[in-house]
Amino acid sequence: MKILFLCTAHNSLSQRLHLALSQSHDVTVEYAISDEVMIEAVALSKPDLVICPFLTSFVPKLIYENVCCLIVHPGPPGDAGPSSLEWLLLGDDGTIEQPAKFLKHIDEGAHFEGRSHWGVTVLQAVEQLDAGPVWAFQQFELGSIDQPRLNKSTLYRGLVTQAAVVATIKAVERFQHAYSSNPKEDADPGLHGARVAARPEYARLSVTDNLPFKGGQTRSRPLLRASLAAFDTTRHTAKHISRRIRCADSQPGVYSDVFGPNFYLYGGMIDDTMQEVVPIFPKNSSAGILAIRDGAVCIAAVDGMGLWITHVRKPKEKSDKALWPKVPAVHGLQQCHVIDSDFIGSLKWTPPSDFALLPGRTLQEVWVDFRVDEHANTTAYLHFEHYNGAMSTDSCSRLIAAMEYVLGRAAADRSICALVLMGGSYFSNGIALNVIEAALDPVYESWLNINRIDDVVHYILHEFPSRKITTFAAMRGNAAAGGVALAAACDFVLAGHEIVLNPAYRALGLHGSEYHLLTYHARCEEGAADIINSMLPMSPVQAQQTGLVDFVFPGTGDVLDNHIRAHVSRELHDGVPYQGFWKHGVDLSPPTLALIRVQELAEMSKDLWSPRSVRYHKRRFNFIRKIKPKATPLRFALHRQHSGRKDEEETAEFDNVEAYKIRCEEELLCRLSPPSPRDSLLSPPHDKEKTRAALFSCHYGTVKMVG
Repeated sequence: MKILFLCTAHNSLSQRLHLALSQSHDVTVEYAISDEVMIEAVALSKPDLVICPFLTSFVPKLIYENVCCLIVHPGPPGDAGPSSLEWLLLGDDGTIEQPAKFLKHIDEGAHFEGRSHWGVTVLQAVEQLDAGPVWAFQQFELGSIDQPRLNKSTLYRGLVTQAAVVATIKAVERFQHAYSSNPKEDADPGLHGARVAARPEYARLSVTDNLPFKGGQTRSRPLLRASLAAFDTTRHTAKHISRRIRCADSQPGVYSDVFGPNFYLYGGMIDDTMQEVVPIFPKNSSAGILAIRDGAVCIAAVDGMGLWITHVRKPKEKSDKALWPKVPAVHGLQQCHVIDSDFIGSLKWTPPSDFALLPGRTLQEVWVDFRVDEHANTTAYLHFEHYNGAMSTDSCSRLIAAMEYVLGRAAADRSICALVLMGGSYFSNGIALNVIEAALDPVYESWLNINRIDDVVHYILHEFPSRKITTFAAMRGNAAAGGVALAAACDFVLAGHEIVLNPAYRALGLHGSEYHLLTYHARCEEGAADIINSMLPMSPVQAQQTGLVDFVFPGTGDVLDNHIRAHVSRELHDGVPYQGFWKHGVDLSPPTLALIRVQELAEMSKDLWSPRSVRYHKRRFNFIRKIKPKATPLRFALHRQHSGRKDEEETAEFDNVEAYKIRCEEELLCRLSPPSPRDSLLSPPHDKEKTRAALFSCHYGTVKMVG
């Protein structure tokens, strides 16, 4: 069938669905920029079916009355509203009908265990939100909503996405069968599809287990605004506060003034190791701070337990042109003068010398787990959990410190023969764009961050191989850009079947680094350029076919971890060479590594300082500040690929420094030239300040907001 995706953004869920459905159907994508754009996309693509995997606006009536439109809703049948996951993680179990009454109960300290199960529903768009006929639903066991690191974002990328794939594939199969089985009375095939009816049992029985929903009474709930989840550390326990923070992470965050100034807060992990610690109260703060670690602050709840606030974001004021970046809590609080360097120094944490996992529930970004298998081989499992997969300069330094510890221990313990990089809910997305955007000098911070992540990869390519230590990348979560290159540098890449890879850098306007010019070409040969230039998401199986991934395993969580550990042990026992097969015949000597790094950084310097830098600075700004795109990239919108049209990233001018220089000079000349009489009626005359703005805009793309 011809399928059109209408999406607010082509996010991890829609990408996963696109990869799954594209194996059997022709799938094209349109960003839901406006009603007119969506209607035009339907007219151009003439789809048999429209699917909305991630859509925050309404489908125009003109579309759903003429083409069957399936909405992917992250809740079971009967659940409705735009904040389904937020209510779920707050503990709403459906026993209280009125949402305001439920919020009042939890504000007063009432405890709800939460639901045992949740689900995803694929339903047909109608005039009323989330009320159309159901074509499929898939339920899953949720487990405790208080489990560490379970927030809205991780739930969405994990269990919800997995259920959405199952339910949507089944819904498409059912629609296709009904579509082909019914007589076609209309000349327009799309109109015929809009009138195909779903069977009643689709709304009652889950796809996989064929059972009714096991999670209790479902409700229609309104939008949960960030301020409605606000908390009070003098009244609320750590568990209550944790739920409020985690239900809004990673967007929009919980709106709070506990530090004095208003912030959106993120994180929410409970710490039960600091009951004896006396909190210190910054000036004007109602929240006492217990500890500072890895850029995060731990605040005290009324029950004496701690809560980790990992990131903060300043609210957008009327005078602000765009959203502020989301930054590590210590950085944000210091910028807003809540805490100073002396305060930070008094509470700064020193990691354990052996990088062991700390006891109890607490926050720890990096730790090492040494495991000895039945054959007496010792493997160092290096865990790192970076927020949203972003590896800042500081994060990279902490990871290098852990690697240094492993190497030091390996010098004394010859049984250590392997290192496994165990990324978290994201494996890695490369450099930390939010931290860069918030820096006083984003260009310099970009350069520091790129060089430091290059240092991490250099350890993988040189330091560990020189000690005959085999390296594995265990990709248990999605990865992008520098994160994919980090994995590719390992001897062997192991990936979970459910993840999505985005290897390309170009969409952000970067050439890319992390020695990918060496590793991608060694692993993929002629296909390396296509991987970078196509800028399309890849499934692990597709990545395996190109050579970026070596082994793909089913399952998630403990099931996937068991597969990974068993495979590593088997590889070491079977006498697999200490280096990956892709390295055979590849020069990995220090001079060659240095040459590759220089070549990559030479191009990256153009992305930061030459006239070409406008592409990176503007795209970074738009990405971090959530600027609405003006059009769907043609690489996704196949229905718009005609007359040789290309995305900007596919043109020769995209890399051409001279082309950007000429463009900037023309723009500057245009701004400096005397206005015509007609122009003077349309715009005010130029002045010196506007001339400076033109120069700044030409070089950096857009004015940065500092602080």
